[in-house]
Formats: sequence, structure tokens, C-alpha cells
Amino acid sequence: MIPPASTPPASNPLLTARSLVLLQLLSRILTFTLNQSLLRLASPSVFGTAAIQFDLVCSSILFLSREGIRNALLRKTGVNNEVEPKGGSQIHALSVAPLQLGMVIAPLITGLYLWSSSQSTTSQQGFHLSLILYVASALIELSIEPCYIRVHRSSPPKINVRVQAEGGMAIVKAIVTVASLVGLGEGKALISFALGQVAGAIWLAVRYIKEFDWSVKSLVTTQRVEGQPRFDPDTFTLATANTWQSLIKHLLTEADRLAVTRISPLDDQGGYAVAMNYGSLIARIVFQPIEESLLLYYSNSLSSAATFPLFALTIRLSLYLSTIIQAFVPPLFPAISPLLLPRQYRGTSASSILSLYLKVYIPCLSLNGVTEVFHTASADPSEVKRQGRWMIASSGVFASTLFVLTHLPPHYVSKNGGPFQLVTPNREECLVLASCAAMVIRIVYALRHAKRYFSFRKPSLRWLSLLPSVKIMSWACLVRLVLGLLATSGRWERGWKEWAELIGIGGVMGLATLGFIAQAEGGHMKGLRRMMKAEKSN
Repeated sequence: MIPPASTPPASNPLLTARSLVLLQLLSRILTFTLNQSLLRLASPSVFGTAAIQFDLVCSSILFLSREGIRNALLRKTGVNNEVEPKGGSQIHALSVAPLQLGMVIAPLITGLYLWSSSQSTTSQQGFHLSLILYVASALIELSIEPCYIRVHRSSPPKINVRVQAEGGMAIVKAIVTVASLVGLGEGKALISFALGQVAGAIWLAVRYIKEFDWSVKSLVTTQRVEGQPRFDPDTFTLATANTWQSLIKHLLTEADRLAVTRISPLDDQGGYAVAMNYGSLIARIVFQPIEESLLLYYSNSLSSAATFPLFALTIRLSLYLSTIIQAFVPPLFPAISPLLLPRQYRGTSASSILSLYLKVYIPCLSLNGVTEVFHTASADPSEVKRQGRWMIASSGVFASTLFVLTHLPPHYVSKNGGPFQLVTPNREECLVLASCAAMVIRIVYALRHAKRYFSFRKPSLRWLSLLPSVKIMSWACLVRLVLGLLATSGRWERGWKEWAELIGIGGVMGLATLGFIAQAEGGHMKGLRRMMKAEKSN
């Protein structure tokens, strides 16, 4: 059995976030470059099948099998914020459960997917073999869950192992996929994507297993201590509640991809996948590392004096991001989008989806992430169940919003006396907007939970403390006005010099905006660092 990890001290979320952001940044820069090759080598239909449908099958198996258990095992404090002494054998036994769950869930999800897939999808060359390889890659990832838990429960957490494992996985996956596409040809493009997926999973597993002396047997077997239950009762109860909740959460998170597979042809699914890949770069590079770092910190030191200022700071930074997006993306997107989308995707819905994704979905995703991660670390089983009811309500909001938007009559407007243009959102845009409406419900619940949690502690949560600086909001409005006037003049379309002028002005204003934010929040961040250093020294 993998030896138990000692209970770690609270990790510094700033240092952890920096490591994980660098992991995502370096791996995504390389994979972004390689993915540009994929977009040009693979047809939209193949890219849609791999990036939307197969990836959805894979992520569903992983999320439903491990998410609830992982979050429960990463928590070191109980309902009363006291450190819980969990036995190493109990931790290990529960960390093996995701693979066992995956062996049950994988056939169910795969069978449901095959049953619901159209003939045009399943008749693609290499479809069934590729699907099997994707499912196998998910099971490989689940098999090393005990190593993942041990890495994060070590003292201090071995973030470098995760950086090497996940960074290498992304790079290996992209390289193998591109090489296979070149070697096997477009006719076997699906198999190429599947080979890349499996190669990445193998790299991940090998790196984790190597860290713990190649103890493969311990990944699937457990040793029970006499007189001790197999699982810690409190942790198991929380893991069970989290797992049931994760089913609802996953349906909501992936509702747009579930729907797009049903209502859009394969080519438009490819366009949707391209837009999602670009739009989610911010989520993968910035949001995911920050959320995971916050989860590690909150889970270890929820009663810390730094918890409230850290929570308030992350909310404000999320709102600053939304402000930046609204100021810069609408005027600059028309000038940048031709660089992002290959010619074969410009006839799809990719451009309009990407624009909407950046302007609306990313701000909602940011705020939802930092609020829900606090709930995950602080909620007891009864509060997890209450969140489940809110999630059911948000699913109703998603369905009703999608129904209303898809049944709107065609609406045309004329801008500046020009020709009339259709402004009614297409089906893929409706999915993005419906997902945002559902996320708003989840954000409201998570903020209510935080308000309730901090009401019993000092300082209590005041809504005004979460709002960004009025000066920066005013500056953002000025930026939007200036860039909007420059963009609508059409001068940037005359040549590359005029285009570079628009982008250059946007870049200078962007740097100025970041400087103003750093100035406004610098005092809060310095105070937060001092509090964390003081706690660490104690």
C-alpha cells in the first residue's frame, strides 16, 4: 500500500497558483501551436466528433467517478474546522474507489452514447476503435488517483510532480496526435486523436507511479486494518454527497456540449469545438490553477484569518476580469478573429460563438469557479444536498432559457443606416447564453452560502467589500469608448499598419488597466501575504 501522507500545513495559494499557472501556460502555448496544425489537418466533422463527443464521454467518466471522492479526500478539516485524523489505510481505500466506480460507469456512458449517436457519426472510419481508446485513457487516469491524492496530501504538497505529469500529458497528447495525423492521413483522423489521448494518459500514469517507486499493485488493492472500518465514516458521507451532487453539476457544466451533439450537424460541432478550445484557454491557464490552489488552501485552513480577505480578493479579481473583457473584447475581436480561425471554419458558427463565449461565458465561469470552490471546501453534507436542489433549479433555468431563445422570431436591425442584419442568436449561441443563465443561479447560491458562513465569524461578509474600484470601472468605460470609436471607423481594415495601430493602442491601454488594478489591490495583496507568512511561521 502507498504509505500514508502526513497532514500538511496550509499551502500558500499564491505559490501553488503560480506553479499551476506556469504549468498551464507552458503546456498550453505548445499545445496551442500544435492544435493549430490539428485544425488545418482535420476536417470540422472529425474535430467535432473528437473534441466534443469523445471528449465528453471521457470527461463524464472521469468527473462522475472521481470528483466527489477527490474533493472529500483533499479536505483536512471537518464541519467545525478541526483537523480530522484520518487513517492512512482508510484514505487509500477510498482513493482506489474511483477506478472501481469507473469500471461500472464507463460501460453505461459508452452504451448510452452509442445508442444516442446518429448513423453519420458512427459510420466514420475508425469510430468504434477510437471510442474504445478514449474510454481506456479515462480508466488509465482513474487508476492513478491514489497517487494524485498522496501528492496533494504530502507535506508540503508535491506540486512539481503534478506539473511534470499534467504538463507532459498535454504535450505528449498534442505531439502524438499531430504525428499520427501526418502519418496515418486524414482518413484515419479519429484514430489519430484517440492515439494521442491514450499516449497522454500513459505519460500521466507513468510519471505518478514513478514518484512512488513503481508501486502498481497498490493502485488497485487495499489492506484493511482490523477493528477499523474500511472508510472513514465522515469522509465517506461527504464523498457520497459530493458524488451525487457531481452528477447534477456535470450535467449542468456539460449541458451545452450535450445539447450541441443533438441539435447541430457535425461541421457546426467542429466550429463549436474550435470556439470552445480558444475560449477555454483562459479557463485552463488561469481559472483552473487558481481554483485548485484555493481549494487546497481552504481545505487545509478554513478557520485561518486569511480566509475571508482571500475570498474577497478573488471575487474582486474575477469582477476586474469581467470589466477588462467588456472593455477590450467587443471592439478588438473583429480585428483578431481572422488570425484565430482557419479558413475552413469561417463558414461555421465558430466566430460568433467565440465572441459570445469570451464576452459572456468567461466572466460567468470565473465568478462561478471562485465561489463554488469555497462552497466545496466549507460545506457539510446537508449544505451539499441544499446545493444539489439549487443545481436542479439551475437546470430548469437552462432548459427554459434555451427554449425561449430558440423560439424567438427573427429580428433584424440596421446599424448606422447600413443594411439590416439578423441579430437573433443561432442554436449554438443560444446554448452559451442558456449555460450562463444556469451559472448565475449557481453563483447566487454560492454567494449566499459564503454570506451565511462568514455571518458567524469576524469579519462578516459585506457585499460592498466584494465590489471593484469605481475608478477602474470608469477607466474601463473610457477604454471601451475609445477602442469602439477606432474599431467602428474601419481604419484598421485598410492595411496591416492600421491594424497594428489598433492592436497597439489596445495593448497599451490593457497594460495601463492592469497597472491600475495592481495599484488598487496592491495593499490588500501585501496584507494577505503578511497574514499567510505569520500563520506559516506559527
